Amino acid sequence: MSRLLVRNARIPGGGETSLAIEDGKITGAGPGVSGGPGAVELDAEGLWVVPGWIDLQVNDIGWLSGGYRDPEVHAGRIREVLNYQASTGVTGCVLATLAAPLDEIIAYLKGMKEVLSGTGSLDDVLLGGLVEGTFMNPEFHGAHNPDWVLPPDPGVLEQLLATGAVKMINVAPETTPEAINLVAEAVSRGVVVGCGHAKPHAECLREAIAAGLSYVIHLGNGPTGSSLKVFNDGGLLQESLRNDQLIATLIVDGYHIHPQLVRDWVCRKEVSRCIGISDAGFGTGAPTEPFELCGMEGEPAADGAYLRVVRSPGEIEMAARTSDAGALFGAAIGMREVFENLLNLFSVEMEGVNIRHHPALPVEESLAAASQMCSANPARLLGAGERGCIEEGARADILLLELEQLGKITLVQQDLDVHFSEFAPHLELAALCQLGQVLHEVAVQFQARQTMHPV
Repeated sequence: MSRLLVRNARIPGGGETSLAIEDGKITGAGPGVSGGPGAVELDAEGLWVVPGWIDLQVNDIGWLSGGYRDPEVHAGRIREVLNYQASTGVTGCVLATLAAPLDEIIAYLKGMKEVLSGTGSLDDVLLGGLVEGTFMNPEFHGAHNPDWVLPPDPGVLEQLLATGAVKMINVAPETTPEAINLVAEAVSRGVVVGCGHAKPHAECLREAIAAGLSYVIHLGNGPTGSSLKVFNDGGLLQESLRNDQLIATLIVDGYHIHPQLVRDWVCRKEVSRCIGISDAGFGTGAPTEPFELCGMEGEPAADGAYLRVVRSPGEIEMAARTSDAGALFGAAIGMREVFENLLNLFSVEMEGVNIRHHPALPVEESLAAASQMCSANPARLLGAGERGCIEEGARADILLLELEQLGKITLVQQDLDVHFSEFAPHLELAALCQLGQVLHEVAVQFQARQTMHPV
């Protein structure tokens, strides 16, 4: 039996508290909680405590581009990804598949199943797989190879679900008449169905919602179909924003979606219906050199802040004065940056695109909103009730964060004193507990960098 007592931490919106943890579960929460005999005490005075981050879309495209591998080989790589993700504050993640040959996808999912059934110390960081590329609209393939996109097919769905690893799946409901039935079948088998890389009109999307589709995959990216005309009540973007039955995942790296639109869309959908994701292109960190994956060439930006699909000089010249910025190759960030960026957006006054003005929220309220989008909401979408919350009976997946304000929002960590602009809140990951075990405790000095800020 292992016991841990986290003392004097602050919960956003909940005041100061202590947490008693026993055998990986929170057994008590409140100012007067004690840890019991033999409890290891962790003094968290001055630190914020939030649930561990849950990333619903982590890619490992560098690995997957290597072609077919046996499931046990995939399992080894998946554990490497989980180790990396856990070290950054992620306590739950869903690994995405690409548009790729079906046998390669099935082998990868079988590798996930091996991990999901395993007993490794970090195996339960994996929450399942997202089949993203197989049933997308090939016209909206983004950085996926359209040659491997398939029409919605019950037989293919059965092969995918038979692996026992599929937790989420993307279905473009407009592609064939069978698509709506495919949504219903997947939902009946306990799979969370989303829509991305698609262009259904609003009425078609409502049919899919009635069949059980519950969320939109990286709204605004993929790309996302849109129609400003009245016919069929608009497109995917319009219905996603106005339909309260849909949860929207957002890539909050500052490049996939303009920061002003992120704030607008969260305001329109409300925090409770929005989820921040990384859509990290590479499971163990972004590349620093050009790369080729699944027949698609990619490269990092000069400063490494994002990854883009390579375009020819002619394509770049043709688009020089247009709004065509080209496709991005997943994101170059992780959930820590997503959380920081959301905190940054919520805590400053800014103009929007569709909404004229957004007030600055108090830092504590901003922390609570960012935490909800990065922990509670993804757990709720997955039906993982014991994750994404800090309460008695929940998993003891917690993060301790340091945030100091010195006039303007500034991070001061140990002997490192770095001042940023008023638009740049920063967090330092002080400690990570996965099921009550301290895995990471201020092991790496914080490196100064400018986070996303309103333009």
